[in-house]
Amino acid sequence: MKKELQDRLSKYTAAAAAVTVGAAGANAQIVYTDVDPDFSHPGDEIGFGLDMNNDGNFDFIIASGDSVYVVSAGTFRVRNTVVAGYGTQAANNAIAGETPSGYNYALALNMNDMIDNTLNWIAATNTMAYNVNSANPYNENWNGVTDRYLALRFNSGGNDYYGWARMDVQAEGDIWTLKDYAYQAGQTGIEAGATASIEEGTMDQYVHFVNQSNNTVMVRFNEAITGANVTVVSASGQVVQVGAVEGSEFVVDMNGLAGGIYMINVTSEQGTITKKMSVAH
Repeated sequence: MKKELQDRLSKYTAAAAAVTVGAAGANAQIVYTDVDPDFSHPGDEIGFGLDMNNDGNFDFIIASGDSVYVVSAGTFRVRNTVVAGYGTQAANNAIAGETPSGYNYALALNMNDMIDNTLNWIAATNTMAYNVNSANPYNENWNGVTDRYLALRFNSGGNDYYGWARMDVQAEGDIWTLKDYAYQAGQTGIEAGATASIEEGTMDQYVHFVNQSNNTVMVRFNEAITGANVTVVSASGQVVQVGAVEGSEFVVDMNGLAGGIYMINVTSEQGTITKKMSVAH
């Protein structure tokens, strides 16, 4: 069973890697990963490996099942989703949950709920959602919810880190969407939904591109932007200029460039933004 699970999980390695780290570095205690596009689980696959710190090793597995049981009491179709620690640190990785009647139910937190050592941490499989014959007869916290947060604690290098994963789970029990996740690199608590990046869509308030008369583009940065780098890439993928931002300005020199479309990519500890420019001769 474990070999089968690993084989099926390998299908999702590319999807798990296709995320963007929205904050990292010495000044960013919260490391945020945006799953872009959102990963939608259709209900007919076994699960998804979650690599919280993007080190190439899965820390948790979110797995779903769809089975039919025929017993004396009747026929029952059971669709469910569970979450559990995974990999070499599985025994040390835990999910915040509750244990009504001895069953482990993962909590579905709201935004800004605190995730820290005061929660009840369960280093075992936790049920998220459970559907029997198109109904939810029990009290799992993830039955038919939108934008709720798994509270996760994982071990790396002998240290425990707290984090969250934002998901939707449909009432069917095995259909869900993973949107993003983050963890607190400072080994302290983290609020559900907290990120260290400037919110998506607001980077243009902090980074401005100004066309100059001498065939250059002045990129100006608000003081809130730190650790910025600029890369200019041609339409064919060739890097024609790259540099670290010192101070509040960076000059992109278009003199000498062949005619065509170029992308000015700005990356920083707070997020990324890209500007398209055209060079004509």
